Amino acid sequence: MRLTRGVLFCVAVMTTAGCRHAPVNEEVGRSSFTFVAQPVGPPPESKHELAPPTERSQWYEATLQEPFVLPVYPAKALKAKAGRNIVGVHIIVDPRGAVREIRMSMLTFSTPGPFAEDFRDAVELAVRQWRFTPARSESFEIVHDGQATAMRLTGSENVETEFDLAFTFQPDGTVRQGTGK
Repeated sequence: MRLTRGVLFCVAVMTTAGCRHAPVNEEVGRSSFTFVAQPVGPPPESKHELAPPTERSQWYEATLQEPFVLPVYPAKALKAKAGRNIVGVHIIVDPRGAVREIRMSMLTFSTPGPFAEDFRDAVELAVRQWRFTPARSESFEIVHDGQATAMRLTGSENVETEFDLAFTFQPDGTVRQGTGK
């Protein structure tokens, strides 16, 4: 069974939707994030294959481990009533599950303005603390013995993966879940 980033995103949203949050402190802004959907993975298999292949592979996407830290609305921006801000980032997760690199996303919008760097720093500070269950690629061999067919694991490797995220900062203390679009 292949899981796409879209399915993983839905699972992540449904999982976090049931979380309990601390009471809202009106003097502290809040933030939220979403994974930005993008096309990934190998091309679809051909429907014209005459015989099933004897070797297969399966991809398991990295998943964010709980608990994780959300960015905090920057104090200077909150005091200046900077309003709602969005920061889009592209992250690379290494084979151990640590965030190796954070850079601006080319897939999602970031709010420009005098506090843009403060918001970006808040995102980077939080995301650097995140840990993931690493992405993994597994290879299988299909074995036919004449009467039965079995699948045998022939290799497994943790691999580097990448995500785009959209962080939404709300100065009124609310956490907004959205699509990042």
